[in-house]
Amino acid sequence: MSIPIPQLTSLRFFAAAMIVIQHSASYFHIWEDFTKSFTLIQGVTFFFVLSGFILTYVHSNLSGAGNSVRFIWARIARVWPAHFFTMGLLYLLWVYPFATGLVVTTEQTLLNATLTQAWSQLPSNFFAFNGVAWTLSVEMFFYAMFPLLILNFSKTWHVKLAISFAMAMAAVFIAVSTNAPPYGPGNVVTTASWVYIWPPARLFEFVLGMVAGKAFLLYGAKVRASGFKSLGLVALLIIILSAYSMPEIGWALEGKGLIGPALKGWITVSSASIFFALGLFLLASSTGVVASILGWRPLVLLGEISFSIYLIHQIVIRSLMINPTWTEGVDPVFAMIGYWAFTIAASSLLWVLIEKPCQRAMLTLIKRKPALNSETQQV
Repeated sequence: MSIPIPQLTSLRFFAAAMIVIQHSASYFHIWEDFTKSFTLIQGVTFFFVLSGFILTYVHSNLSGAGNSVRFIWARIARVWPAHFFTMGLLYLLWVYPFATGLVVTTEQTLLNATLTQAWSQLPSNFFAFNGVAWTLSVEMFFYAMFPLLILNFSKTWHVKLAISFAMAMAAVFIAVSTNAPPYGPGNVVTTASWVYIWPPARLFEFVLGMVAGKAFLLYGAKVRASGFKSLGLVALLIIILSAYSMPEIGWALEGKGLIGPALKGWITVSSASIFFALGLFLLASSTGVVASILGWRPLVLLGEISFSIYLIHQIVIRSLMINPTWTEGVDPVFAMIGYWAFTIAASSLLWVLIEKPCQRAMLTLIKRKPALNSETQQV
């Protein structure tokens, strides 16, 4: 049984908060300048790297067809119930069509219900219903690939990392060769369709996390024994500075005409994953003040419900969009505070009433091994 790493659990909340701020700033007109200068959608990138790290930490010895099937089922049990519930909630409340002006189609429904929407290149499909759920579609691809990726990983990690990077560059090439525009309506394939959404384009970030997780298993104890108390602070600085500087580099290179929109898109969104992986390794190995703060139980609890926060936050925003009188005359700061309070409260209920019970129920359908049981408590 793997020992939990609480400082990484709490980081999930901060990554989710990045996405929430990005999506809510324009509605409340707060932090808009901040979201323009700091690419907060990199919170998704951080999630992908963290996912690879944790799964490798917990399942480094995964082998055999039976164990692989049980692993994938455990991941479906972790993700699908809360997603299906929020998808149904959007459908029943009719929040999605009213807030977006779009009509729900059978194709959109099937793609979202099966978490395959990221394989469609049309924004009207992969952003349908709960728009953020496209990342779950990408994660399902990662889970399906993990049993193959982890196989003999100590000796093959460099090959798998190179192949996954080649996939990311292939996505850039496809976007360029098809003249995909940077932006477009829902029925137009854009550079984001390939570079940002297409699951193989994001595999590099997941494999980077796997490399960091394997490095932690091999060297984490030695680094921790060094007694360097500022390691956590160094890790946070690496993560924060890279999240700010790498997008700036992408924008600068495009501004000088050295790269096009597709490669700029990859640099601004995905390139910091290299530093995220390093930061996660250092943070997981740290024992100082930063690790203690991030291990504070309330922050860890927020990290545990972060998946529900991620799924709920846009539903709340869309509800406010179609009911503007709810915040009419309310100071934007207080409206934002109320939004966060309601989102966290609703997310807590989703976690307690839907996410965890359904996960446990689905896991009883398979014969579990201890590793699977412990994994569901940590990721």
